[in-house]
Amino acid sequence: MGTSTPKRRLFVNRVGVESLLELPKNIQRQALRKMGTIEAAPESAGYPLRNPLQGFRGIHSGRYRIIWRLLTLEAGEVAAEVVYVGIRSEGDQRDAYAELQKLFNTLDL
Repeated sequence: MGTSTPKRRLFVNRVGVESLLELPKNIQRQALRKMGTIEAAPESAGYPLRNPLQGFRGIHSGRYRIIWRLLTLEAGEVAAEVVYVGIRSEGDQRDAYAELQKLFNTLDL
């Protein structure tokens, strides 16, 4: 009997990788550990975001937020696509939700 490789249930898109790499190394490690929680249960981890970011989900990682959306793969399996990782600083231009909203308006996410 062979062992099967578990299917990957988490993807990080280009913007997600770039935003993660802009963070301090210790925050990157913290965020990567939290992404394991998302990968384990993408449908129930975190919380759904509201308009104008409806369709995305977020999860706390200290003062930082990981924002993703659910994808349905060809086989019908659900996976998560991380689209942004950034600090939560309400009212600040660097706020993760504000940054994603700006990107959402300029890119095809």
